[in-house]
Amino acid sequence: MSKDLFLLDIPIFEPEYDINKDYTYSKEKGKQNLKELLLKTSDNYCMYCYSKVYIDNKLSGHLEHSIEKKNSYKLKDCNINISIACIKCNLSFKKTGEYKRALEKKEIELFESQCTCSEQTCLSPCEQYEDLKEIYLKKDTAEIILQPFGVVNKVTNNKYVIQYNLLEQEFIASEQFQYSDKEIEFINKHIERFNLNDSQYRTREIIKVCEDVTYFKQIPRKKRYDNLVADLFIDKLNSISLNDAIKLCERIIVYSELKCKT
Repeated sequence: MSKDLFLLDIPIFEPEYDINKDYTYSKEKGKQNLKELLLKTSDNYCMYCYSKVYIDNKLSGHLEHSIEKKNSYKLKDCNINISIACIKCNLSFKKTGEYKRALEKKEIELFESQCTCSEQTCLSPCEQYEDLKEIYLKKDTAEIILQPFGVVNKVTNNKYVIQYNLLEQEFIASEQFQYSDKEIEFINKHIERFNLNDSQYRTREIIKVCEDVTYFKQIPRKKRYDNLVADLFIDKLNSISLNDAIKLCERIIVYSELKCKT
């Protein structure tokens, strides 16, 4: 089996804003529009840990400011600066070390003087926001692949992308790119921050999918599981024959069982 068969590409979330809609966070209708768009973009999953944020018709997620809104009044209503995150990621994991990455007064003043955005919908990150984002990401504890739109290293032009290794059942720095040691460290710190590979928080949905495939001898429908990786895996299974899909799932189960015994 090809090595690529055991890797899932985690998407960068890129909302497609409607210029005719208001996405102003501080307005009730704008906030609702923003919430609906971001949930559609992430397919109802947290943009940081990929767990479901819409369960039993109840939203268990928050609109989350990528660069904390306390840094500048212009960041509060910047639709580009807002993602959808589960409660744990928003109020705990991402919040850790927040004071260490606070922007300095002169950095905020420069951003506010140059940024011409007001209460309007931006369709993509403006130059001023990208510059501020770059400054922010150089702060202590700021190794975070901010959503939406992710992070690009302006020196190497590499996108910071995460993959999921199906055999090891862990998140890794994408093998699509030739990352430097520093870039890999950045991505790994993001993975560590959101406890993606922590034994207490890591997703176990892949094994559930594999067990269903091997037992029922068919590919399950998406949205039955609680993490985005399950849906991505189902897409991969649907791209190969049913016989190969069953073999792949059997191999993952056997590998997982052997790993538990060692």
